[in-house]
This record gives sequence, structure tokens and C-alpha cells, in this order.
Amino acid sequence: MQTMKGLFFIVITTILIFILTYRSFKSQKHLIDELKKLSRAVEYSSSAVIITDTGGNIEYVNPKFTEITGYTKEEAIGQNFRILKSGEMLDGAYDDIWAMITSGMEWKGKLRNQKKDGGLYWSRASISGAKDAQGKITHFIAIEEDITERMQVEKSLLQSEQHLRFLYEVMIYK
Repeated sequence: MQTMKGLFFIVITTILIFILTYRSFKSQKHLIDELKKLSRAVEYSSSAVIITDTGGNIEYVNPKFTEITGYTKEEAIGQNFRILKSGEMLDGAYDDIWAMITSGMEWKGKLRNQKKDGGLYWSRASISGAKDAQGKITHFIAIEEDITERMQVEKSLLQSEQHLRFLYEVMIYK
């Protein structure tokens, strides 16, 4: 009888260990599947995604970044985000952005950036800090959309509007 109780205890313990291990494995598999899904979403995003350390040094770029800027992943990683600086932004604009994001706030706006080949492009960007469990910023994440074509269309429309206003005024006063 004592042997039977001992054997029963071993069987129950083994089953419990199996169930707990299976649940743990299932949870880990679920987490891995979620991470894979998130990774695919970033990789195939229609926006450029850039992750930097707290010093602005690039740690990750997605394929859209490469498409927009001309920098390969290997060329970009390790470089400072300033490689995109065109010199056409107002004095202090980058300092203001840096102050905002290092204080934990999100920055959104338009940037005039420079590609690897020296060409310029407009981007609508959102930059914010990624925080650890203690609330400390560990990385910065920038999401950029190339809006160069849109900016060119807007400029063309504005010029057409100004021209039409001029013609209208000339006709009225003639």
C-alpha cells in the first residue's frame, strides 16, 4: 500500500510537472510568435523605422529606411542619426528635438533630410523614447514617412494659386 501511495505521488507529480512545463512552453511559444509578428510588421512597414541608443547611434533600420535614404542596413548601423542631417533646418531645430525627446516627450513634425547620394527628401517623422520597466529611456524610435512628392505637389499648387490670383487681379484692374 505504501508503495502504491509513493508510486501514485510520483505519477501525479510527473503529470503536474509535464502540465506546467507544457504551459510554460506554450506561453514561450506564444511570446515567440508575438515577437515574430511584431518583427514582420516593422520589417514590412511602409514607413522607415529607425531605432537608436540614447546617444542617437543607430542600432536598427528597416528596409524602407534603406529604400528612402540609400544607406544599407550595414552602413547605417553604428552611425549617428546625424548622417541624415541636411543643414537646411533652422538653427537649433535639432537641439529642440533632442531636448524634447530626452525629456520623455514625443516629437512630431517635418524634417528636410539628406540621402546617402546627397539628394534631399522631406519626411514626416515621429520620434519618441522607449522606456524600460523603471521608466528610464533606453532607446529612441523614429518613424518616418517620405513626403517629398506631396511637398512638391503642395508647392506647385501654391504657385498655381498665386499665379491665378495675379491674373485675376490684373483682369479686375484693367
